[in-house]
Amino acid sequence: MARPQIDRAEADAVLQELRRREDEDDCENFHRYELDAEQRLKSLFWADADSRLDYYISHGDVVVFDTTFRTNKYGVPFVPFVGLSRHRTPVFFGCGVTSDESLDSYVWLLRAFAMSISQDRKPRSVITDGGDAVVGAVRIVFPESNHRICSWHVERAIDEHLHGSSTQDEFRSLMRDACSPEAFEERWYGFMARHGTAANHRWLEDMYGKRELWAAAFVHDKFFLGMASDQRTECLATCLHTGLHGGMSLPDLLAHADACTYALRLDVARLDVEADRSRVELTTGHRCLEEHAARRFTPANFYLLREEIMMIDGFEVVKTLARGHPIFGKKVYVVGFKQRWGVFFYVECSGDAVKCSCRKMEREGLPCRHIFCMLRHNNLSRIPDCCALRRMRRRGDTKAERLDEMKELGHQVFDLASEDAQEFQEIKEFLEGWLEHRRSGAVAVGDNNAADGDSVPPMTKKTKLIED
Repeated sequence: MARPQIDRAEADAVLQELRRREDEDDCENFHRYELDAEQRLKSLFWADADSRLDYYISHGDVVVFDTTFRTNKYGVPFVPFVGLSRHRTPVFFGCGVTSDESLDSYVWLLRAFAMSISQDRKPRSVITDGGDAVVGAVRIVFPESNHRICSWHVERAIDEHLHGSSTQDEFRSLMRDACSPEAFEERWYGFMARHGTAANHRWLEDMYGKRELWAAAFVHDKFFLGMASDQRTECLATCLHTGLHGGMSLPDLLAHADACTYALRLDVARLDVEADRSRVELTTGHRCLEEHAARRFTPANFYLLREEIMMIDGFEVVKTLARGHPIFGKKVYVVGFKQRWGVFFYVECSGDAVKCSCRKMEREGLPCRHIFCMLRHNNLSRIPDCCALRRMRRRGDTKAERLDEMKELGHQVFDLASEDAQEFQEIKEFLEGWLEHRRSGAVAVGDNNAADGDSVPPMTKKTKLIED
């Protein structure tokens, strides 16, 4: 069947609008297009300035790329590039349309996306629908990125190609069990012997060829922000597919993308305001750690962390390897179950770095119960900076961090100064003088974020901020 051709007038109208936005609205708006031999529009990618900024700030570490939705009058893929915000909601990075679903076209589309983002900030991980051309394109354009197939698409294929609940459940266990690659191979051949048929053989062979993109044995330890089993979260791109219909033209798709991305940004802005104002109830027996997590992380991430904090009562540090460990590094805490011996986790502390052998931090970007157990063992009430990724934290987290540092430093200064009457008076007079000048305006009040180590690096654009 001949590939659909996009109407010239529609293509010209959309390209003219994208050029206007780039020339008149903001020079950081971005678009690229490709024409076929007949000078018709073959592929198009666009991203506005705010989408590029969202990627640049921190949300672009995991990118979802879905090509399976073709709900428009041409039947061509409408391809949004989507990520996960600090509130675990969708955030938009750009959008593409291509009328040629070949490997070359998807390579072109991914390269256009790569051109729109910072060249030194390629995505750490990519989640796709798993089409053969898409898989090949990711290998070519982002060879160093982790890549996995969205489990929602795998589930759809299971329902289509495998019959019987026991057969489907056995395949799902291959998908979800974090066994070794060797154990997976043994289990796979057993599955094929029991359930392989002439009808499903081709699909099973194809899935085996892609096993490193969907089986937990191969993807479990890779960084996907905890989206390994959460199908709803993985299908972030569906937020831009809702509302599509078969009669939509190319200008309709552009307007649809504009409306959806505007709604997504409003949602993130609303959640930022709610996070700044929120005061969560502390429910665990580890108040200091829980309180610090509540101040530092967005509510969506804090609730995940609280589950880990609640679990540390079942663990204890059974040994400290002060001289180091041949595998795990310098200072290592051996953490085990209180009621079950023989299973141990190793928390390595080396300088400013903290790692655990369970690798939850490396997979999901959030510290595990074993790290919290080590912090409790050392009577520490602060979560280390290395365990608090910026993309997981509140928008106003910098002020909270400064306040915590000032409290800790002040406690030490006041404790020492209170032992000597003269030092006490000097410190008291200094603080009273500073407050007087601050209140009178003698101390200049600048941009609170200007000297912030987490401030956004300068970009050649006028940043548009959504304020409440």
